[in-house]
Amino acid sequence: MKSIICSVALPAFILGHFPQESVICVSYADDLAKKLAADCRRVIESAWYKRTFPCTRLALNRKELMDFETTQGGGRYSTTVGGPLTGRGGNWIIIDDPIKPADANSDLIRNKVNEWYGNTLYSRLNDKKNGKILLIMQRTHEQDLTGFLLESKAGFKRISIPLLALQEEHWEYKKYLGDKAFWYHATRQVGEPLHPAREGKEQIAQMKVAMGSMAFSCQCQQSPLAPDSNIVKWGWFKRYNKNVLLNPIHDENYPEIIRLEFSFDLALKTGRENDYSVCICALRAPNQTFILDIKRWKLELPDLVKTAQAYIDVQLQNCKVVNRYLGVRLLIEDVGCGTGFYQAMKPLRYRIDQIHPKEDKVTRLKNVTPLIERGVCLLPDKPEPWEADFKHEILGFPNAAHDDQVDALSQMLEVSVHKTFDFI
Repeated sequence: MKSIICSVALPAFILGHFPQESVICVSYADDLAKKLAADCRRVIESAWYKRTFPCTRLALNRKELMDFETTQGGGRYSTTVGGPLTGRGGNWIIIDDPIKPADANSDLIRNKVNEWYGNTLYSRLNDKKNGKILLIMQRTHEQDLTGFLLESKAGFKRISIPLLALQEEHWEYKKYLGDKAFWYHATRQVGEPLHPAREGKEQIAQMKVAMGSMAFSCQCQQSPLAPDSNIVKWGWFKRYNKNVLLNPIHDENYPEIIRLEFSFDLALKTGRENDYSVCICALRAPNQTFILDIKRWKLELPDLVKTAQAYIDVQLQNCKVVNRYLGVRLLIEDVGCGTGFYQAMKPLRYRIDQIHPKEDKVTRLKNVTPLIERGVCLLPDKPEPWEADFKHEILGFPNAAHDDQVDALSQMLEVSVHKTFDFI
């Protein structure tokens, strides 16, 4: 249905109302592009369409299957990923399944698709301010085109419709009865199937077994990370009232805050594909870690030092429970640019500990999972702007595109495992 709606019906609808518009439609395979173009042209040439849109007619001299035009200069041009676009432009660009699932695990093919979008396809948009780009696809990999666009912060609005609801959903839609429009509201509870009459929970369970958890998560749940196969479960993170924690009251249940801590995981390079430099800021109690904030940067070392110093100052100002009786500690891994970062931060008045990891990243996270499972690591009760990226990376480790937040968390919690966290 998504291809019928977006690659067949939508271009016909656009040209019906605005026959001067130019629409570019992209698919991963030539056969698929031809079929969708043929279906769209068949709709436009149908009798009912001509009655509905009397001003839209195809030009007799430009009725090719992959490139047909209207008499008013608009039209639909079809191509494939990597296909020819020289001299062509569109007010609408519709990308329908740019990569097939069989190619999802090929870094070469995925990167080729993403680079083609950035280097070629985007430049074909006639009006960068008012033009429209629509991408329709099932998720195939964390770094597929959807993931690439979301990470690039390109301003896309994301609509994700999983087969089984991952959270409570609220939908609004308009329905016309005659010449009157009515707004309808629909909800879907967690775990509720998208279309129970067609595919109920029993059929979906069988589908999951047949496909495997990863393929099911990608193609049916629109999440390229299989939630049932993670090292860390999201439900292990408990919640705390951030307002109460930062504005303490005299209560016997109030935690004994000992220290404000900053755990850094630093990156050498600032390219799109490189990891971020990360800082996790948390308040530490003898048996609890309250994460206050997480920041990610892509900066060269001199700018990173200045930015980190300013960030620490801001967190100190925001954290009223940190006074002259409480300590501040920085955890910095003594590897790569971490060594230079440590040297630059030494003049500060805070305690700085250099961390010398002996195990690999996966082992380090597994070492602290018992703490997370026991509820030692707590998140704010109201989700912060950084939480979505943090959750995605934690649940996707070690297969996610980045692992910097995982490393910073492991480093922060690992000192508790090895009894190196003192409360002086």
